This record gives sequence, structure tokens and C-alpha cells, in this order.
Amino acid sequence: MEITVLDIQILEALHREVKEVSNLIVEITAPYKALQQATKWLDQQEACQLLNISKRTLQTYRAKGILGATQINRKTYFRLSEVELFMQGERPLKKQKK
Repeated sequence: MEITVLDIQILEALHREVKEVSNLIVEITAPYKALQQATKWLDQQEACQLLNISKRTLQTYRAKGILGATQINRKTYFRLSEVELFMQGERPLKKQKK
């Protein structure tokens, strides 16, 4: 077993560098915070849990246009805002394909 001893000055320098990197990350991501918070997405499992329904029922809602969905790489996502409207009894109906 090897024991490594760090000098307090080295440790403080490392701490300062980590803080600087953390501040840079906050600075870089700041313009995107509003975008991230504007649209929250739920996957099928999260939507089912929130609505307390089965995956099949959720699929039926999607097929009938009761809940809109977006598919990315074969995975389906639902807007949290639409799911909340549905829970409140306001069903934003989508145009059905003919």
C-alpha cells in the first residue's frame, strides 16, 4: 500500500483550480438555463408514474392525440406542461392523421 502526502499549499492550489473550473462551467451554461427550464421533458415511465396509468394507456392517449409526444432515437418524450394540463382536465387535442 502506498501513502501519498500532499502539502497544504498544493491542496489549496488544487482547490482553487477546481473552484475556477466550477465557475467556468456555471458561466458557460448560464445562457442555457432558461432554455432548460422552459421545456421539461418526461420519458414514458415518468409520464406513466405521474399520471398513474399503464404504458398501454399512455400509448392510446398518444395515438388518439390526447397527449402530444416527441420521438428521439426510438424513445418517446412528453412535455411536462402538456401532462400537467391533462392532469388538470384540460386536454390539448392534436390533429389526427387521416
